Order: sequence, then structure tokens, then C-alpha cells
Amino acid sequence: MKPLLLPLAVLLLTGAATPDRHPLRVAIIDSGVAQTAELEPLLVAEYDMATNPARPAFHPRFDHGTMVATILARAVHRDVGIISLRIDDPAGCPPGANPPCQPSAAPVIAAIRRAIGLGVDAINISLALDKDPQITAAIRDAAAKGIRVVMAAGNEGLGRPGNLGPARAAYPNAVLVGALDAAGKPWSGTNRPEPGKQRYNYAWQLGVKVPTAAADGRAVTGTGTSFAAPIETARLLDGRAPAIR
Repeated sequence: MKPLLLPLAVLLLTGAATPDRHPLRVAIIDSGVAQTAELEPLLVAEYDMATNPARPAFHPRFDHGTMVATILARAVHRDVGIISLRIDDPAGCPPGANPPCQPSAAPVIAAIRRAIGLGVDAINISLALDKDPQITAAIRDAAAKGIRVVMAAGNEGLGRPGNLGPARAAYPNAVLVGALDAAGKPWSGTNRPEPGKQRYNYAWQLGVKVPTAAADGRAVTGTGTSFAAPIETARLLDGRAPAIR
């Protein structure tokens, strides 16, 4: 998760699409999703929110979005339609930064708004959201439509979660997700919920060495709250926690 700076121009472009054969649809706002053999039947469309002209659909520069999408697909037993909303910076990540990297809030705002327009069931966001009022407003509007918004809590090892403002604005239909290890203990790098927290949801899911796949289909594992978030998204879609409308 990398902090966002303030907006540049917003450009919306539609990527390739396949027929949607799934009753539930999730928007993954990330670095793009690869059309691996495992994911190809589940991919509905990719929208490139960060470039003009659009980059080829389902050909991400980084593995991150594919790893998130693969975890989601496995957690819901492949019964989902995945909409990729690609927001990574065409210039790539600066040295030492982890994808998805995006120095502008505008593509993220546009991605959330596009997901609302598409009427998805849930939005999965595994990046840090700057305290931009338009991002917060977009997430609040998504939640008001009954869309579940799942956000990674961050990997700074803090005693408070990241993305707290949007989570409070979108309460109760938003949730922050922290990372547990295989023994069920909080990972050392996860941001934790505040003591006596009020008006936001926080969930714990496995986020250490989570089995998944890279953009080329190789088996890999992921560690961080990014990889815990799609497991919580799957749990919410399982019908055990209905959205508030």
C-alpha cells in the first residue's frame, strides 16, 4: 500500500470484456489483472483508469492485482465475476515502493465511480487512500448504494488502521482488514484497530504467505493486508453479512 498524492487529470477507458456468467461481481481496484488460465473464465472486463490511450487489457505490469484476484477467486470457489479497474501509474513504481503505485487520487476516484455505475456487489481496494475528500465521498456513495467496500488496513505496523476516514464515512458497509499469520496471530506489519474504536468495521483474515498466483500463472505466496482483504471480500459475499441499504 502506497500513499496517494493529489489529483492529476482523469482518463476513463474501457478494456476488453467477456460475457458475465456470474451472479456476483467484484470490482478490484488495483494494478490490473492478468488473464491467467485460472482467472480467464471469471474476468468480465478491465477498465484502465490511468492512461490514454488504454494499455492492452489483462496485461498488467505488476503481479499485485492478479495475486489479489486469484485469492478472491479461490475464496469464493470461483463463483464470481471479476471487474478489473486498473489504476497503477504507467511510469511504474519508484524505487523501494510496492505496487500498486499511483501518485494521483483522480484514477482511484474514477475507478470507484465506475464501479458504482456498474452496480457491482463489492469493491476490493488494496492500497492506501490519501485524505482526499473526493475519494472519501466516492466510497461513501458506493456504500450508500449497498456496495460492500473492503479496504486493506495497511502495512506500517501501527496501532491504528490506514484508510480510516473512508471506512468511517462508509460505515457500516465498509470494512478494514488486518493480516493474521497461520497461527491466527496478528502479523507484525499489520496496522491494528484502535482501542475502543467507534463507527468503523475492522476484520482479521489470513495475510501471511497466502497461496496465490503471479501474472504469468506461477504459484506464489503473498504477505500483507492487501492479501487479507480479498478473503474478507469473499466472506461478505458468502451471505453471512448482508449489506445495509
